This record gives sequence, structure tokens and C-alpha cells, in this order.
Amino acid sequence: MTANGTTSQLLKTANFKLGLALLSTAMLAACGGGDSSSSTSPTLNLNAAYEKHTKEGSSVTGTISDYCQGTRIWTLSPTYSGKTLDGKSALLQNEYELDTMAANSNKFCKSFYGNNNINQVKYLIYYDPTTLVPISSGSNPPSTVYSDQVPFPTAVTAGSSGNWFNTVTYENGVPAISGIQTWEVKADTSTTLTLITNNKAYTYVGKLPLFNQTTTYRINADNTLTDLSKNIQATALVTGDGNQTINEVYQQK
Repeated sequence: MTANGTTSQLLKTANFKLGLALLSTAMLAACGGGDSSSSTSPTLNLNAAYEKHTKEGSSVTGTISDYCQGTRIWTLSPTYSGKTLDGKSALLQNEYELDTMAANSNKFCKSFYGNNNINQVKYLIYYDPTTLVPISSGSNPPSTVYSDQVPFPTAVTAGSSGNWFNTVTYENGVPAISGIQTWEVKADTSTTLTLITNNKAYTYVGKLPLFNQTTTYRINADNTLTDLSKNIQATALVTGDGNQTINEVYQQK
């Protein structure tokens, strides 16, 4: 579970589409299934579920539909100890992706889902070694800078919500995109809950909307997470082809 992956690629695509010239002048929820009308709602440990999901790594296979068509295998390695580029202690995680797109896919979709080697690291993700919130890589010039991170609570129930972190993504040392990541918990069954994380991204200058991405998980009774789906509402500034919707639905084992 991370803000990277599809979000990171959208940020890069948005940067590519906008360019600094535009930035200087003009200025990625599906339900979790189950019985959401259940009269009882459990209290579960979201912090423990997120920690286990992150530290142990995960792999999902998803079907991509709507504006883009195809399949996606997305794998996060178990975390391992390391350091940021500026020497701070961190937990590191490798991200891998394999995309198979429809033959008639448009230019945006081919670029957005453009990974064809599952054995090649796509991104290196950095986490605080104590709280496991995502942190900046420490690169100079900066890439994506995280701020105002808040660890997930140890006890959540239906209706719980909060802010997770904010981001600023830089292009050639200049702030280009700002992001706001929040979360909420909804009812699912008498023993499980649905977690929805939401990431809204805007141009740094002018605050023009770029995309709205919601990712849905199930919080299980044993305080683990199951990836369910992702919905991306991308604006014309990102796609170059009007406002578009992309859905990913993950296979369940």
C-alpha cells in the first residue's frame, strides 16, 4: 500500500503534458463489497494492517477498463533497511509492474501503462522506519517531497477518516504539482471494514485539477489489508483528450 505506483506515473505524465511553460503562465470510490448495511461495525487496527501490508510486500493482478484497456501486475517487495539519498535511515521497498495493453490503446494509455519488464525496479519507495509513513527520497534537486504525514490510527470503525500526507512534486527543481492524500473507513460486513484512500492532485501554480484517484481495500478481521480496486478520474490537462475515467479491479485469491 503506497501513494506511488499509478499515482507516481500520473504525476510524471502530468508533468510531461503540462511542462513548465504552461505552469508558469496558467498558474489519480468503488465499494469494498460485502454488506454495507450491516447493523454492526467492528473496530479494527488500521495501523497494524497497514504495517503488515507494507512490510511483507504484496502483489496484485488487475483488469484495466474504461479509457484504458488491459491487465496490470503490480508487485511491492518486502521492505528492507537502507538510507535516503541524503543519508537518513529509512525502510526501502522496490516496486515492479507488468502491463499488457489492448492493441488499439491510445498514446496516453500506452505511456501511462508502459511497463513491460516485471523484473526491473520501477520505483524505489522510502518509508519512515518507525511510523512507516512515506517519506521523501532526499534527492537534490528534489523529486516528490512529502509533508504533514500522519500515521494511521490503531483503532478505526465505520465513519473514521483523516488526512494522511501532502506532496509537492518538482520538475527540474521547480514545484509543479501539489497532492493531498486522505483516507476514510466505511462499513463492509460484521467483521470487516472498507478503507478508501483518496489522492487529489493539482498544478502547483493556479491549483488546476489534474486527477482524483481513489483506492479501495478491505480491512480484514485479522488486521490485514486486501487490495480491491482503483478508480482514476484524470482531467484533460493530463490525458490531452478530455476528462477520462480509468478503473482497475484486482483479482482475489
